[in-house]
Amino acid sequence: MTAKPITKALTAKNRTTTITIRNTTARRMAGLTLAVGGRKGVKVTLPGAKKKSPRVRALKPLAARKSMRVPVRLAKLGKKTPKNGAITVSIRQKGKVVGRARVEFGPRKVVRPPATLTGRQFWRSQLRGGGGVNQDTVYFTGPQFVFTGTLEDAWPVCTAASEDCKPYTFDPKTGALTINGAAATLEGDRLTVDGKSHWELGRAKAGARWDIVLTHANASGICPLYCFARTEHLRFMPDGNFVRSSVSSGTGPVVDWAVVPDDSKGTYEVTADGLLRLAYADGTQRVRTLGIYPEDGPDPYPANPTAGIVLGNNGYFDISD
Repeated sequence: MTAKPITKALTAKNRTTTITIRNTTARRMAGLTLAVGGRKGVKVTLPGAKKKSPRVRALKPLAARKSMRVPVRLAKLGKKTPKNGAITVSIRQKGKVVGRARVEFGPRKVVRPPATLTGRQFWRSQLRGGGGVNQDTVYFTGPQFVFTGTLEDAWPVCTAASEDCKPYTFDPKTGALTINGAAATLEGDRLTVDGKSHWELGRAKAGARWDIVLTHANASGICPLYCFARTEHLRFMPDGNFVRSSVSSGTGPVVDWAVVPDDSKGTYEVTADGLLRLAYADGTQRVRTLGIYPEDGPDPYPANPTAGIVLGNNGYFDISD
């Protein structure tokens, strides 16, 4: 899914952008809906949406190897419309978030190329054949190599070129970037590689406390013929406790601490090196690299990650709306 940016400032008159949704699989996809996020000072119009849910629209089934375009209109609302910014657009399949993109609006800020790319992480998701989601990470490990494999319980270190570690060049004076010999583009928090946009993830502060329920959904196999669909809910509480529930249907997250078994609850910690440690009450623990998905607003990476987080390569989002 891609979103064409609106390069001019918003006015009282609607400016229209186009969301392009591609089915890159060999199978017909059905049960899709498009949801557009809100932003203070911005009027959002989604043609085809119902009055009771004006920012959510059901989509027609998408044939194999085909794409569809959906218009979205943005306009100035009130006196506090931002000069520029972004609004998140998500694709859901049977109620589960399976892809996200961002609609940028307004003149782009002139951003000076950074002195270094070391430590910066970019992420994207895309529907794949069988109804699952591919989730890709680009992590710059140092001045020579970028990691494009699967992140797990530690930040990778690349010392030589390999399947997961690609060489790159970067000129901080001009912003010119190549990855594995091919030109790439870095514009602010968006990295484009092979025509695919990746969004930069933020870092949470050590010891952060959250108050949110986030959900990860994915599937494997060839749906609907045979597949395993998995949904994981993580509820983070301000007192440092968390509850995890993993289901294969559309049931909601478990929130009653007293009835949750020890292998599904515990305490969480954001470490100084950007990892999330989940210490379960049964004595086990789970550690994953942690990235904060950008929010629509003046603070793209708020203390409470309302837009979502990425653990390893897996995205977890707030689907309560």
